Amino acid sequence: MLNQQSDSKLWQSFQSGDRSAFEQILEQHYHAMLNYGYRLVQNKDLAYDCIQDFFVELWNRRQFLDTPQSIKAYLLASYKRRLLKEKGKNFWNKNTTQLNDDIDIEVQFNIESYLINNEIEHETLIRLEKELASLSKRQREALYLRFYQELEYDEISKIMDINHHSSINLVYEALKSMRKNWVMSVLVPVCIAFHNL
Repeated sequence: MLNQQSDSKLWQSFQSGDRSAFEQILEQHYHAMLNYGYRLVQNKDLAYDCIQDFFVELWNRRQFLDTPQSIKAYLLASYKRRLLKEKGKNFWNKNTTQLNDDIDIEVQFNIESYLINNEIEHETLIRLEKELASLSKRQREALYLRFYQELEYDEISKIMDINHHSSINLVYEALKSMRKNWVMSVLVPVCIAFHNL
């Protein structure tokens, strides 16, 4: 609740022309947005150019914007829409991943830091990446928003343009699938080993 109140005050200050509030919004959300944009289009130039234009337009249109419940969710959803629009009109960008309702979001882990921070064996991480790759594109996007961007389900539903229940289902089904496949990938080699004794 406190976060929503501070978000609301920050946004209202930004709308009234407070440049320091605008800079604070930029500082808090720029990198998360750029990271999300790059994972959506897998084209750094397009993601970067689009986010620059997005923030210029945001500042210029600030007085006409509604106050969002979550600044982060609003910015991610608006930036995603702008990427879709730019992707559609930029003929030079033929090699960019197709953007539509079935976005192929790239879910990656920084292998070195993940291994060091969590002391996980390399084989385990490879298996985890394989399980992530086996999920649907929408499931990967929902997981990315839930765990990497740390968004609530109502925020995810706004960004992905789905209802609240569907956002919960996407994450639940993805985790259920990973858990099931993970258990199977552990049990099968054990069963084979016992069978060969």
